[in-house]
Amino acid sequence: MHHLAKLRFPEVESLVRSGRALVILPVGSVEEHGAHLPLSLDTMAADAYAEAAAPYLEEKGYTVVLAPAIPYGVARQAFDFPGTLTLEPDTLRALVTDIGRSLSQHGMNPLVILNAHRNLDHMRALEEAARTLAAEGKGQVICVGFTNDPAITAACFRAGFQGYSRSSQPDREGHAGERETSLALCCFPELVDRGALERLDPNFDYDVDSFLSEKKSYWDLSGGRGYFGSPGAATAETGKVLLSARGQNIARVILETLRSPNEGS
Repeated sequence: MHHLAKLRFPEVESLVRSGRALVILPVGSVEEHGAHLPLSLDTMAADAYAEAAAPYLEEKGYTVVLAPAIPYGVARQAFDFPGTLTLEPDTLRALVTDIGRSLSQHGMNPLVILNAHRNLDHMRALEEAARTLAAEGKGQVICVGFTNDPAITAACFRAGFQGYSRSSQPDREGHAGERETSLALCCFPELVDRGALERLDPNFDYDVDSFLSEKKSYWDLSGGRGYFGSPGAATAETGKVLLSARGQNIARVILETLRSPNEGS
């Protein structure tokens, strides 16, 4: 795997000539994740998932090029919490479209937009950017991770993790709960406030339908706590299982959509 921002232009030119380059553009947000997790969790998670998926893609003949992550997104649901930053959907759409056009201009495609931030307008903006790029003939562009297609989201993020939750109500785990906290404990434990984590009681008493449909803000839904589920059930070991499962899942979804170099043209 190569990090695009660390390459020199002759190296990029060589990758393009190989015909095997696959670019992953991680997308996250700057958004509250409870009192115990960093605002940049979604962005760091997107990077972690891309790196976890890369070996499986390279086994099939791709050379994965990881573009610098987009750290901002549409985060209106959490805007009542200090530190949350939000873009307008049109801004995000234009940004991703411009990045895709730049990559295509240099022959770098297909492009995978790997999104780790769940927000309906945010996901819609990414998908509209992908459609615009495809309509302009900029090569194959696909969205994975959190998308407005429940089947894709489930295939990327939920498959293979059944039975590993330590939560007493795993079906009510959500934003900044057991799963995201476990990932943080595994991948960037130094950014988890352990003291705050130990003081958090489970938050299962919230309106799941309003959470999923985004009819109410995170502040209103969580009573100002900013998390849903049981962060205290999280462990680094659970995070390791989650990261491995999601890396494989994301690679599988990508490979099912794109024809790998090993399969010929």
